[in-house]
Amino acid sequence: MKRPILLISILLILLPCLAAEEKKEETARYEQALEEYRNDNFSEAFDIFEKLIAGGYSSYKLYYNAGNAAFKAGDIPSAILNYERALLLKPFDEDARYNLEIARTFTTDKLEVIPEIFFIRWFNMLSLLMHTNAWASLSLACFVLSLGLLAVYLFSSRYRLKKMTFIGAVVIFLISIFSFSLAIRSKALTADNDEAIVFAPVVTGTSSPGSSGNELFVIHEGTKVEVEDKLGEWYEIKLSDGTVGWVPVDAVKKIIP
Repeated sequence: MKRPILLISILLILLPCLAAEEKKEETARYEQALEEYRNDNFSEAFDIFEKLIAGGYSSYKLYYNAGNAAFKAGDIPSAILNYERALLLKPFDEDARYNLEIARTFTTDKLEVIPEIFFIRWFNMLSLLMHTNAWASLSLACFVLSLGLLAVYLFSSRYRLKKMTFIGAVVIFLISIFSFSLAIRSKALTADNDEAIVFAPVVTGTSSPGSSGNELFVIHEGTKVEVEDKLGEWYEIKLSDGTVGWVPVDAVKKIIP
């Protein structure tokens, strides 16, 4: 009995130490990448940033600096990919948005974009201000608070208090619903995001998966698409102008892997 307790105690002591050591190593590699960038070794800097991302690390600064390093190294698709990832974490950041627009000017395809209704665009950006779980927690807290106010309304005998608690319960319940909607949208834009960036220099979209399909369009690296479906080693993608076709899986990289 004593041995398992001893082992558990050792693990509880070692785990925070290991986590701290891993964090220290991550910081050292990140600083190394920044140093390479400052020395104009942009490809080397991007390689380090990319390895950190592949290792599961995620932050606005990491994606933003990876985008800058990729852009300076001439890797436009990777620059666009990382600026898009950065904007999912800080949707109102002007630096990342400006750099993304600059990177897009280096792409070949200038597709017509179906305009997005302004309030939908603002709703999307608002949903990204907090993590999905944060919006969901806020929604739950407001729902519980509205129930508490409703209980006061039902059991109170004072007219003014009943009036105030009823109005408060309605308002907070509406905030709960709105927060829940933002949580759902945040999840759709992050965890369930199906947008991708074309990485192949040239890729042909076909009417069906496989080389036997009819050619529908030709797109180039750096173009942003939306993955609609997957069949084997083929993605069905939709372009910004609404055109749909099939391309090889290795021709694109999803913004959220």
